[in-house]
Order: sequence, then C-alpha cells, then structure tokens
Amino acid sequence: MLKCLVAALLLVGAASAARAEDARVDRIDIVDTGIYTVVAGAETANKDAPTGVIKSPDSFNLTERTTTIAGRVGLEFGLRYVAVGAPEGVEVPLDIVLTFPPEGLPDPTEKTPIHKTEFSRTKKIGETVYLGYGFENNWEIVPGTWTFEIFHKGQKLAEQRFTVTR
Repeated sequence: MLKCLVAALLLVGAASAARAEDARVDRIDIVDTGIYTVVAGAETANKDAPTGVIKSPDSFNLTERTTTIAGRVGLEFGLRYVAVGAPEGVEVPLDIVLTFPPEGLPDPTEKTPIHKTEFSRTKKIGETVYLGYGFENNWEIVPGTWTFEIFHKGQKLAEQRFTVTR
C-alpha cells in the first residue's frame, strides 16, 4: 500500500513539473487601468527600484479608471492583468519593465537619475493580478509618460502608458 502511495505521489509530482515546463502564455489581457487602493505585502530588495524595494500587493481595488495620473505622495496607480494561456493555474515567469519619463527620477541618494526599473515575477495563468507604482516621495513624481511593459521569454505581451502630472 505504501509503495503504491509513493508511486502515485511521484507520478503526480512528475505531471505537475511537466505541466509547468509545457505551459504557454498566448497573451496578456489588461483588465483595467487607473488609481488603486493597495494594501502592500511582502517586500523584495531591488537595487534598480527607485525606493530600493518592490512590494507585492496583498489586496488591490480600483478606485478610478484613468491613464492620467495627478501625482501625489501616497497615490498608487497601475493596471490589473491576466496571463492567458494553458494550462490554467500553472505559474509562469514574467519580466516587468517600468520606464520613466526621459529625464528620469532624480533619486537624491544617487548621482544619476533612474530611467527604468526591471524585475521578474512568477504569476499563474488565468489569475488576475496587479502591477503598479506608488509614490512614496515627492522626488518620484516626475511628469510625463510612464510605461509599464510585461514580457514572457523575451517577447513583449503587454504595454500600458500613463501620463503623470503634478
């Protein structure tokens, strides 16, 4: 009996691993864009991020649909998206690039401005997730076009632009 159980568990584990390897992402669907109320969760250090960390949201609620963002400290904006593909529920790696206006963000702790932030995350196929930016400091509020891009295996699958104003 124990041998059968172990064999069954090994088969299930092998099938799960094969599913993750065989997963495909056909596209990214943007569900909505705008201003959100976000409860931040876990933080990951990232030297390329303007504040030195990237925060994962525990919860997020759209409060206003827009792509024009009147910047102020404490404001969170971005988009919700779904990775569409198969099999549903399998985690896939996504690369995120946030590009700031041409003059960059004038980080007071650095000699040169920050022009973009890049990081990777695994997300489940079919799950609606949030990608955004929250202004924590006045120096981050740079007017102009902010671009959010999502890639899978080097292929750009989504792009969303926001116009930030003061």
